[in-house]
Amino acid sequence: MSQQKTKETILQIVTGGVCLALAYVLSRIELFTLPMGGTVTPASTLPIVVLCMAFGPAWGFACAFVFSLLQLIGGYLMTPFQVILDYILGYTALGITGFAALPRASRVAISSPLKRFEKAGLVRAIVFTVIAYVVRWFCSVLSGVIFFAEYAGDMNPWIYSMSYNGSFLAADMAITIVVMVILYLTLSGVRKNKA
Repeated sequence: MSQQKTKETILQIVTGGVCLALAYVLSRIELFTLPMGGTVTPASTLPIVVLCMAFGPAWGFACAFVFSLLQLIGGYLMTPFQVILDYILGYTALGITGFAALPRASRVAISSPLKRFEKAGLVRAIVFTVIAYVVRWFCSVLSGVIFFAEYAGDMNPWIYSMSYNGSFLAADMAITIVVMVILYLTLSGVRKNKA
């Protein structure tokens, strides 16, 4: 194994551990919780997005999958299929943001994961974060229709599930994007001040 590949592997493992720990801790801080599940957190998915954009989709999906398993701790678990939709697929979808990363050769040339995130660009980060949240929303809507339709009452279960899950996921995504913009502008400002 070459020295550069070894350094990259160590960087992936260390950054993965730090980002997963930070994301998990932030996910335990609930800004508000809906009565039948669904929470809004202080940008708990942002560390995973940064990780995905720093190392690309393969490592991003792997770490997002680990994050999905961590979410099972204290989660609302009914059946294996509900767990797969709400947790495994829903949170692993964050790995989609890895497609916003720089090409591998360009990434490896940059030693700082935060600099890799910044160089990939804010617009790409926002677009792929929105796509990841839409996929997560779709998984939650399916789960709502299949497993929680009785809560819809007289309302169409699809409309109920789309609006219920959309309410907290839109808020969570908005907070994540706002904090992402602040992080990006901070990183860009630091780089300009050093230049």
